[in-house]
Amino acid sequence: MSKVWLALAAIVIGLIGTGEVSQGDLTRLFRSLNQALQSEAPRDTGRGGRPGEVLAGRPRIIDGDTLDVDGVRVRMQGIDALEHDQECRGGNGRFECGAAARQALVELIGGRSVTCVPDGSTTHGRSVAHCSVPRPGGGTLDLNEAMVRSGYAFDCPRFSDGRYAAAEAAAKREKAGAWAGRFDYPWSHRKRSGACDR
Repeated sequence: MSKVWLALAAIVIGLIGTGEVSQGDLTRLFRSLNQALQSEAPRDTGRGGRPGEVLAGRPRIIDGDTLDVDGVRVRMQGIDALEHDQECRGGNGRFECGAAARQALVELIGGRSVTCVPDGSTTHGRSVAHCSVPRPGGGTLDLNEAMVRSGYAFDCPRFSDGRYAAAEAAAKREKAGAWAGRFDYPWSHRKRSGACDR
């Protein structure tokens, strides 16, 4: 696999050197690579994340509500984050809010080990779980709630029973994340209206 990445890096550097590749070409290339990386399955440990089983370790963050933990692809329970290819409108024009959602999760985790507890359900091959990280001063940070509070993910009442409604209301009130501008809900972006019963 490393030889493939080295060859790809050499090609990209060569294209840049010729001056015949535009910034738009590179943006499209990197978006395609990002999509390919996101579709890679984590290593198979023979586990699917059984209810109550604790998955722990340093994660590989896929997007604002999906990560690989301890060899299991995890979908964070009860929330729906902006999609990786989604754009929003803010005060300074359009911005890649899907990428911002992923970055928000990266920053919340801060390089720490994540603990996810599956609820026993799966969606699109991902184990649905509640995730947290230790707080620097003690205690734990509920990542599912924190993502909603960041304004880059939304409460999914169909699956959360409204657990994150207050966090969403606070994010909206304070114009956090995507709430600072205009956006389509992720389920609308995916053209799956009502996916969260909203």
